[in-house]
Amino acid sequence: MPVTLILRKKEYTVEGTITVKDALKQLGLSPESHLVVRDGVLLNENDVLRNGEVVKLVAVISGG
Repeated sequence: MPVTLILRKKEYTVEGTITVKDALKQLGLSPESHLVVRDGVLLNENDVLRNGEVVKLVAVISGG
């Protein structure tokens, strides 16, 4: 069972035990512009995602 990452209303999947940084890279998303949240807890790029987990991606928006 893959890891499911949800960004807005779109779902992405990655296989295997993988770091947040590697999962984002695999999806072509920048770790600097996306936050990853699991069960309400913010993850850092070195945290490990495991098969069967569902995490939420939040796009970071900045401006002036």
